[in-house]
Amino acid sequence: MRANGKTAVALLVVALTTVGCSKNDKAQTKGVAPDAAPLKPVAQSGVPATLKQIDDEEGLPVETKPKARDRAATGPASFAEGEAAYKAKKYTVATTIFDRYTAEKPDNAWGHFMLGLSAWKGGDLAKSEKAFKAALAIDPDHLKSLMNLSRVLIEEKRFDDALDTLMRAGDIEPTSNEVQRLIGRASHALGKTDDAIEAYRHAIELDEKDVWSMNNLGLVFLEQKRAEEAMPLFLKAVDLRKDVAAFHNNLGMAFEHTRRFKDAAEAYNDALSADAGYEKAKQNLARVEAIKVIGDDDERAGSK
Repeated sequence: MRANGKTAVALLVVALTTVGCSKNDKAQTKGVAPDAAPLKPVAQSGVPATLKQIDDEEGLPVETKPKARDRAATGPASFAEGEAAYKAKKYTVATTIFDRYTAEKPDNAWGHFMLGLSAWKGGDLAKSEKAFKAALAIDPDHLKSLMNLSRVLIEEKRFDDALDTLMRAGDIEPTSNEVQRLIGRASHALGKTDDAIEAYRHAIELDEKDVWSMNNLGLVFLEQKRAEEAMPLFLKAVDLRKDVAAFHNNLGMAFEHTRRFKDAAEAYNDALSADAGYEKAKQNLARVEAIKVIGDDDERAGSK
C-alpha cells in the first residue's frame, strides 16, 4: 500500500535531513517528466492591482489566435487592454500592445515587465530579454523582472547568466522559495548537484507546500539512483496536488526503481486519471504491466 499523507510528511522530513550527493553520478532516468513548475508572482510593492491576478506560470506558450480587430488595434495603448490580451493567452496581441505602451510610457517598469512576459509566452525570447532588462534599467530591484529574466535565460540554456541573475534576486528577497527553486534549476543544469539540492531544500524550508521543489529534488535523486530518498518527496507532492500528472508519474518511477511494480502501475494509472493524454505515463504503465505479467508467469512456473 502507498504511504498516507502523515507517513509521507514523516518520510519527507527524513529525506530532507539526510541528503548527500554524488558528483560523479551522471545517470539519466527514462520516463521522468521534466520540470514545468508553475511559479506564482511574487508580492511586491507598487504592483498594479489587476496585475496581481496574472498567472505567469512556466510552461510552453499556448497562443490563442487573435481576431482581426485585435491585430488592427490602434490608438493610445492601454495597460488594462494589454493585460486582458495576456490573460486570454493572446500573447502576440499583448506584445503588440505593450510595445506601444512602453513607447508611450518608457519610464514605467511594469510596462516593460509585461512586454517581457508577453513576448516570452509568445516565443520571442530576444524581445523578452530586452524588455526585462529595460525594466531593470528603470528599477534594478524589480524582483519579478529578475525572476522572469532568469527563466528566459534558462530556456536559452544560458545557465551561468541565469544563476548570476538569480543571485541578485536572492539578495533582494532572501525568503522567496521561488527564487531558490530557480537557483536549483540553474544549478542542476550546470551539473552543480550539491548546490541544486541545497537550493531545493531551502525552497521547501521556506514553503513546506512547495510541491515543485519537492518534485525537482526528487528528480535529482532519481537521476542519482536514490529512489528511496526521492519517494517521500513525490508522495508529499501527490498528497498536496493530486491533479498534477507529472507527480504521479515520477512517483511511479520511484516505485519502479525499488521494484514495487504494483504500486508503480497504480501511480501511472493515477497520472492518466489526472491527464488522460500523458504519454510518458502511458508508456511507463505499459512497461510495468509487462514486467508484472512476466513476474506472475515466473511465480506460477515456480509453483509447479
